[in-house]
Amino acid sequence: MKKEFTIVGQGLAGSILSMRMFEAGIPFKVVDQAQHSQSSRIAAGLCNPVVLKRQKWVADADIYLPAALEFYQKWERKLDLKFHHPIPLDHVFHNAGEVNDWQINAEKPHLQDHLGKIHDSTMASVPAPHGLGRLEGVFWLDTVAFLDRWRNFLKKEGLLFEEEWNTNSEASNGQSIIYCNGHLLRHSHPQIAEAFTPTKGEVMIIRAEELPEDRMLHAGVFTLPLGNQTFKVGATYAHHNLDETTSSKGLDFLKSKLEAFYQGPYEVLEQYAGVRPNIKDRRPLLGLIRESEYTFNGMGSRGVLMAPYLAEHFMNYLIRASPLNPKWDLQRFT
Repeated sequence: MKKEFTIVGQGLAGSILSMRMFEAGIPFKVVDQAQHSQSSRIAAGLCNPVVLKRQKWVADADIYLPAALEFYQKWERKLDLKFHHPIPLDHVFHNAGEVNDWQINAEKPHLQDHLGKIHDSTMASVPAPHGLGRLEGVFWLDTVAFLDRWRNFLKKEGLLFEEEWNTNSEASNGQSIIYCNGHLLRHSHPQIAEAFTPTKGEVMIIRAEELPEDRMLHAGVFTLPLGNQTFKVGATYAHHNLDETTSSKGLDFLKSKLEAFYQGPYEVLEQYAGVRPNIKDRRPLLGLIRESEYTFNGMGSRGVLMAPYLAEHFMNYLIRASPLNPKWDLQRFT
């Protein structure tokens, strides 16, 4: 008889892990109260192997990126829904030194395929006196469409329990538990709480007729085109007030960062907040917490990039007793 699992949380981590398990024929159920954590839904969903602020390669992105691309394209076909969108990104340079760094870094292995040409702005509303650098080979995942379609599939298959998680839950009887509930794991398992350094992120949805819809822009914040001249703009990074309540301070920050490079008119339509499950050493948190309790967690703002590869790696650990990579194993903290 195959071992059964209960996955707690249906954000990006829980969804992608359960998709891998479904493919492999591993029995599972998902327990989720959607309102508990919105970080996956408000995320930009950008699959980007480059840290733009420092123009550095994300550790292990050479294995993450091809796995992510293959995974999302395959599941688009299976779920009959378009949610993977290739898109160029133009980084607005702040000064000449940043341009020089871009040119130097563009010659480095890995980065040379992504740090593309530098060009002048043709947009009156985005002057960019130092020019823009084109980031290539990236895509964004429509996380809301992706998560909703998978949620509906789980419901149809009788695999989703929309209830408050507790150890006496009907779904937990005789099963091993995998916590994919982000920063909320700190509260139920204080023994690993110190591994987390969660951050609150806020984004705004705007309407702006003079922002380009054929690319993202980045300069402290990103502008992600959603269609019909609407854009997601984000994000903030705050270490205090770790809840999903929006703030005037967050909104003021987003506006000031946007207006630093965009001089056109815009209208704020909505504002959202979520808490990212960041880990102290900026690496994922996978493995055994205690008997029959595991976690697949801690991917922060890079979940779209990391989760497809890590889910397969983690599943092989659970089912085939393959060793976890020590740099991702939570035992490094315990």
